[in-house]
Amino acid sequence: MLVPIKWLREYVEIKDSTREIANRVTDSGSHVESIEKYEEMSGLVIAKILDIRKHENADKLSLVDLDYGDGKETIVTGAKNMRVGDNVVLAKVGAKLPGGIEIKKATLQGVVSPGMLCGYSELGVSENYVDKRSADGLIILDDDVKVGEDAVKALNLDSEIIEFEITPNRPDCLSIIGMAREVAAVFDEKIKEPSLEVKNAVSNYKEFFNGVELNTDKSTRFMTAVVKDVEIKESPLYIKNYLRDAGMRPINNIVDIANFIMLEYGQPLHTYDLDTISGKKLIVREGKTGETVKTLDKNERKIEAGDILICDDDNNPIGIAGVMGGFDTEVTENTKNILIESATFNNESIRKTSKRLGLRSEASARFEKGIPAKLNEIALKRFLHLIEETNSGIVVEGLSDDGDFEVEEKSLKLRNSKLNSLLGIDLDIEQSKKYLDSLELYTEIEGDTLNVKIPFFRSDLNIEEDLIEEIGRLYGFQNIAPKSLVGGLTQGIKSEMRQCQDEARINLFALGFSEILTYSFISNKVFDKLNLNENDKLRDTVKILNPLGEDFSVMRTTLIGNMLEIIRRNLNNKQNDLRFFEVGNSFIKRDETIKEEKLMTFSLVGDYDFYYIKNILINIFTKFGIEDYEFIRETENPIFHEGRCANVMVDGEKVAVIGEISPIVMDNFDIEKRVNLVEANLDVLFKFKKDQIRYKEISKYPIVERDIAIVVDKDIQSQDIINVIKQYGGEYLKYVKLFDIYKGEQIPEDKVSLAYKIGFQSNEMTLKDQVVKEAFENIVEGLNKTFDVNLRS
Repeated sequence: MLVPIKWLREYVEIKDSTREIANRVTDSGSHVESIEKYEEMSGLVIAKILDIRKHENADKLSLVDLDYGDGKETIVTGAKNMRVGDNVVLAKVGAKLPGGIEIKKATLQGVVSPGMLCGYSELGVSENYVDKRSADGLIILDDDVKVGEDAVKALNLDSEIIEFEITPNRPDCLSIIGMAREVAAVFDEKIKEPSLEVKNAVSNYKEFFNGVELNTDKSTRFMTAVVKDVEIKESPLYIKNYLRDAGMRPINNIVDIANFIMLEYGQPLHTYDLDTISGKKLIVREGKTGETVKTLDKNERKIEAGDILICDDDNNPIGIAGVMGGFDTEVTENTKNILIESATFNNESIRKTSKRLGLRSEASARFEKGIPAKLNEIALKRFLHLIEETNSGIVVEGLSDDGDFEVEEKSLKLRNSKLNSLLGIDLDIEQSKKYLDSLELYTEIEGDTLNVKIPFFRSDLNIEEDLIEEIGRLYGFQNIAPKSLVGGLTQGIKSEMRQCQDEARINLFALGFSEILTYSFISNKVFDKLNLNENDKLRDTVKILNPLGEDFSVMRTTLIGNMLEIIRRNLNNKQNDLRFFEVGNSFIKRDETIKEEKLMTFSLVGDYDFYYIKNILINIFTKFGIEDYEFIRETENPIFHEGRCANVMVDGEKVAVIGEISPIVMDNFDIEKRVNLVEANLDVLFKFKKDQIRYKEISKYPIVERDIAIVVDKDIQSQDIINVIKQYGGEYLKYVKLFDIYKGEQIPEDKVSLAYKIGFQSNEMTLKDQVVKEAFENIVEGLNKTFDVNLRS
C-alpha cells in the first residue's frame, strides 16, 4: 500500500518527519517496506503558452512564447501535444533535474532556447502513472495552477511516499483513512474525516433509474446513485497527483474520483453510462456456465456457475461484480448521465472468480479481503460530494439501497488484570482505555473490565486477546522488559497410544525389521496397481486441494501401496532378504468427517510363508497380552493371494489383515519375490491391549498329549475345528496345534485330512488316563455333532 505523506496529513495533523512517522508506525506493528521520494529538483515553474509557431529552420521544432510570471521567454521544443493557453512546466536556465542534469541556454537550429519545456519523464515520473494528455509530450496542466508557481510543489514532486506491507487480517489499512487512523493512534491525535455533504442535489433518482433486483445472497448490500449532465474532463491536479503517487494512472474526472475514493476509504466503486443500460435497471445474479461478458479491456470473459454478474433489465450480463465492468456500459467522452455502484460482495466468490479469470486489480484485492456494508454508503456519499465539488455533474437526490444486511454491533470485554498478566506490564485501567480510545474503539470502565464496542471497520477484532494485542503494540512491544518465565514444571510423558506404538516398533526391531517412512499423500494410480475394485472403500479418498502433482493428489487409506513401492526399489538395488515395517496415519471418510487411523504394516520378502509372518503377529499379540484372537480365511481381498489371506479378529472385531500378496499385484509393482504382509489397525488393537500382563505359575505336572486326525469337507476352516475342540475339551485342555494337512490317496477329492496335537495339563495333579480319555471322547463327540467328521487311525 503506497501512502503519500502529503495526502495522509490532510486527515491527521502530524508535524513529525516522514522518517519518524515510519519508525513509530513500524513499532506499532505496521511494517514499512520503504520510503520513496523523487530526486531533488529546482528551477521549475508553471508557465502559460501565449503563442506557438514553427521553427523557420526545422520542420520538427516549434517556438513557444511563454509567460512564467516573472517574465516572458521563447522556448524551442519538439513536442506536439500543446496548445495556446495551456499551462506547462518550464525548466529555467540553472534548473536542476533528476540524474544530475542542469539546464543551460541552448542554440537549436540557429535559435537560442533559454530553458526547456518538461514532460513527466524528465522529472523522473514513470509513464505508467501519467495521464493520457501528458503521456506523449509535455506536461499539460489546467487552470487550477498559478503562472509562476513552483512546479515541484504544484506537482507534489517534493512529497514522500511510504510503502506499507498490509497483512491479510487488516483490510481496513488498504486505505489512506485506515492508515491515518493508525498514525493518529500512534501519535495520540484525532483524524479529520473528509466531507460527505452534497448541497445542490436535484430531482429524484427514481426519475432516471428503475432500481436494483438483487437475486443472490452473495451481495449483502448494493447501493446506487445517479449524476446527470456529466462533464467528462481532466481531474483537478491534486487528485491526479495523489493517484499518481499511490500508483494509479489518471484517466478522467469520473474514473479518477472513483479510484480516489477507493484509495481513500478502501471501498471500490463502479460507474456506468446510465443511458446504455437496457431498461435503466440492474439485476444482480449468479452466472451460468457458458455465459460470456465483454469486459472493459475488450476481452470476452467466460462465466462459470457461482460468479456474480451485473445484468441489465433484459438479464444480459454487463459486468462481473467486484472484478471488472462491462465494455458496453463504459463511461466515455459522450456520457451524459452516470449510475454509481457501491456494493459488498462475497469475498470468497470474488477471489475465486478473479483467480480463474486472471483479473487481479486494486478493486478485487479489496473485495477479496472483505468490505463492511456500512462503508458502502460512506463511499457513495463521498463520491457525490467530490462530483459536486469538482463541477463534474449535477447530483440527483436519493440513493437506492438493496440487500439483506445488518450492521453488526460487536462488543468485547477486556479484563485489565488479564492484559497485564499476558503482556507482563503494569497498566492501570485508565491507560488501557486511552490506548483503545485512540483506535476509535469505544470503551466503558466497569470495575477491572473494559466494555469495548468494535467499530465496523475493525473486522479483525473478535476475542479478548485481540484487544490485548492492540494495547501491546501501541504501548510498544519493544518497551516491555524481558522477564524470566515463572511457573510450575510438569514432566512430559507419552500418551498410552504412543507407548503402544513404541512397543510394537521395539518388537519388530527385535525381530530384525527395519522401519520405513513414506509420504501420507499418494496417487490414485496406486489403487489400480493394488487391483482394487472401482467401488472398493479404500478408493474413497480425501483429495488435496492444491497438490504438488498427480502423484501426490490424495491422502492414503492404506500403507500397503507405499510398502510395495519401497520393496520394489530395494529389490532393484539388489537387496534381497527384506523385513520392513511402517507405522503411519491413514485418512478415512466417516459420515461426512475425516478420521485419521493409525496403521502398522510389516512385510517379509523372500523364502517365507504365511505361517512365518503369522507367528510374528502372534508374538506382538503376546506382548500386548491379547489372547482371544482368531484367523478367519479371506478369499475376496484382491490385494492378497486367494487362499493365503486371513482377517484377524479379536472379540469379533477386525484388527488386521494378513497374507501373501497376489501375483497380479506383484506384477503391477514389478516384484518377483514372494511378499507376505500384515496391516494392523493400531487404534483398534489398542483397545484390546492389556495394561498389565499377569504371569501364571508353570505347572510342575506333566502334559498329556493326544493326536487326532479327522477327515472333513475341504471348505471347513481349521480355526472352526480348533474352536470346537476348545469348547468340548474341558478344564484341563492346554493347547491345540495343527501339525499336518493331507490330501491324496484314500482321501476323497472334496475332503481333507487335518491332524491336531491336543495337550492336557493340570496345575494341581498328574492327570489320570481316564480323565484324559473322557475329555478326548467329548472332543470327538463335539466334532461329530458339528462337522460329521471321520476319524483316521
